[in-house]
Amino acid sequence: MEKIASKKSLNVAGVLLFVFAVQFTIMLFITEALYHGYSIANNYISDLGVGPTGFLFDTSISVLGIAVIASAFFVYRGFDVKVFPILLGLTGVGALLVGVFNENYGALHGYVSDLTFIMGPLTAIYAYRYQTSPFKFMSVALGVISYIAIIFFMFFGSPVIGVGGWERLIVYPFLLWGIGYGAFLTGLSYK
Repeated sequence: MEKIASKKSLNVAGVLLFVFAVQFTIMLFITEALYHGYSIANNYISDLGVGPTGFLFDTSISVLGIAVIASAFFVYRGFDVKVFPILLGLTGVGALLVGVFNENYGALHGYVSDLTFIMGPLTAIYAYRYQTSPFKFMSVALGVISYIAIIFFMFFGSPVIGVGGWERLIVYPFLLWGIGYGAFLTGLSYK
């Protein structure tokens, strides 16, 4: 693991990642329940950003994006490195823009979603350098799972689990990584 420059900064980064990734996860479940006729197999996650749950979903993912961007700043201060906070920050930018440019924005929404889908798993994999065993191996595994899901979805379409199922296999691993990494960073400040 890289040398720690500021445990306090890493603690703040960890709290931001953990609290707001959990917030978004809970809001995701709530909006799925509130959206009448929504199917986790047949609807995209972003379908929650329009219609009756639009405000809740878009606000929740935008706040997550802002928190991830802020945590990138604190990770930068905590480890005094450049590449990892940039990857983390770009993941946050993607999440923020998904909330700002929901499906009503057509292709633009697709581009910002793709930014999040590419950067989230990459960040989880690259975080290997900023963790200890065994979590660093779990982090890589979560990122790889997301990329495998992307490849399967691109080449085989959506049979069996539908577009929503595939999208969840892409998003949930790096969302879970954010929760776990946030807890990891929070714990570092107490050593």
